[in-house]
Amino acid sequence: MLSITDILKKMYTVKSPSGFEGEMARVIAEMAEEAGLTHCTDALGNLVVRRSGVGKRVLLDAHMDTTGFLATYVDEKGFIRFDALGGVPVPELHNTPVEFLDGTPGTISYEQKTALKDRKMSSFFIDIGAKDEAQARKYVLPGDAAVFAGDLRELPGKRIAAPYLDNRLGCAVALYTIMSLSDCDLDVYASFSVQEEVGCRGAKTAAYATDVDFAIVLDVTDACDTPGFDGYSEVKMGGGAAIKIMDKAAIAHPAIVSALIRCAEENKISYQRDVITVGGTDAGSIHLTRNGIPTGGISVPVRYMHSPNEVADLEDAEAATKLLVRALESNAIIL
Repeated sequence: MLSITDILKKMYTVKSPSGFEGEMARVIAEMAEEAGLTHCTDALGNLVVRRSGVGKRVLLDAHMDTTGFLATYVDEKGFIRFDALGGVPVPELHNTPVEFLDGTPGTISYEQKTALKDRKMSSFFIDIGAKDEAQARKYVLPGDAAVFAGDLRELPGKRIAAPYLDNRLGCAVALYTIMSLSDCDLDVYASFSVQEEVGCRGAKTAAYATDVDFAIVLDVTDACDTPGFDGYSEVKMGGGAAIKIMDKAAIAHPAIVSALIRCAEENKISYQRDVITVGGTDAGSIHLTRNGIPTGGISVPVRYMHSPNEVADLEDAEAATKLLVRALESNAIIL
């Protein structure tokens, strides 16, 4: 069976900014088929993989979209103005390499007259090296999407660096988990949802269609362990699976939180409590679907969120999968 690293490497062969997730859905579907799992895609583009069972229905959700950029117009000198797809911090844009979906490379730079403190998204442009507008339009037109350029890099130990570990790590955990389940009575769905970065849109339709009894969202969370961090959370990289308790979008269902913590402790799986006061996940949409869906979450800590070089520890991802597999196979979550 594929490892989490194998899954991640396959995911890094394609790009998937919000609204353009089709290639990622194809790659994940191929891996699911090889594992003998069924799948379908809904009208919005969510990929739903299923492992049938006779017990309660559970949804594992991981958004497969990333942040990115959308070209808005091309000026007379061939520079490309753009807007962000999702929350991209302005400080991450300075002289950053990007790549359009068709492979056209470029660099984000800024108007030289604009002081650092005054720079905003409209101060930046993408330079693809075109000599004028006519040449630029042969490669890029308004509506074309781009992403941070970069591949998965292995760091010392079991740590990795890459753009868009948010949320390829969550997708890898979800897929690895549903492929690993053996002695499990639950009817398990894994939704690889679209457009989370622009408003948690896809998870709403996936949760409605599957009509599950409870859900667990798999995402990443800020690792607050670097020098100078303001310390709004105790989560650290290498501390284990981060069991979601609260974020700005949802408060995790207490019974799910208790069950996951109990399961981690009984099985000696490293974990930490994920309580954050900024940001949110697909849980914000899922827990309000239909008559309400009890929803929890497990996250993988990541440093430098939404930057071209996010950093994570694969042992945290492995802890997340161990916890999730054990919780599902043992029916630890009883509602």
